[in-house]
Amino acid sequence: MNKRKVIALLCAGVLAASMMLIGCTSKTESTTEPTKTETEATTEMKLVKEGVLTVGSDCDYPPFISMSGDEAVGFEVELMEAIGDHLGLQVEYLPPQKFDTILASVAAGGKMDIGVSSFTINDERKKMIDFCTPYFDSNQAVVALKSKAYANAAALAGLKVGAQSGTTGYDWVKENIPTAELVGFDETSQAVAAVVSGQAEAAVYDEPVAGEHVTTSYSECEIIERVPTGEQYGFAVAKENPALKEAVNKALVELKANGTFDQIFEKYFPGVQPPAIKG
Repeated sequence: MNKRKVIALLCAGVLAASMMLIGCTSKTESTTEPTKTETEATTEMKLVKEGVLTVGSDCDYPPFISMSGDEAVGFEVELMEAIGDHLGLQVEYLPPQKFDTILASVAAGGKMDIGVSSFTINDERKKMIDFCTPYFDSNQAVVALKSKAYANAAALAGLKVGAQSGTTGYDWVKENIPTAELVGFDETSQAVAAVVSGQAEAAVYDEPVAGEHVTTSYSECEIIERVPTGEQYGFAVAKENPALKEAVNKALVELKANGTFDQIFEKYFPGVQPPAIKG
């Protein structure tokens, strides 16, 4: 074999090897193109109905949320509508739920995506569900008839005191007026109505709602004590739905940044400093 043939064969061999290498590299790249992994799939937002954010609430907490005919209205309603618009989701409310069943329903899934009922964020509730970024700062208040002229909550020792079952107001009475006869109600409005009718001497619940009540529908009542509990409200989502929590949190931050949050807040709480929204 002459020298030219040897060189030609060597070149052909190198070229063939190069083509094989290129072929293998191309095949490897084609199998590693970005695909949706199982981990990514599990972080997708889970919704009861596609394109819809299904809300569970007791709808009995003005000015946060209440019923006007068949329609839910209030601060939380408008805030949720803004969040829904931001996420490209329609917001639908279930019929009013019992307050002390909502968190369990959120945790179980399949019925509602998010709980919106002025839920105070606390460690006990965090065992069951996750909370989104706090959107409201609150305290407790003790409401009684003006005609009774109670000086403060301490004067209620040994007397009947009403509160909505499952609320932080209910827990506060147990801890701070232990000798009171605590009566649980399904709705806060029922507890206040019991005060008016004489079935209870006082009712304990969130100060913003108490303030709304005594200046509007229950003007015969007054706040006899404001209790600085330093509570914060948060929307409740299932622990198995972290993507929904993240999406709502981002929406809250952006609504705060563009002024939408403060505009809605001012409508319902004029003159009150809006809370900071932290991502």
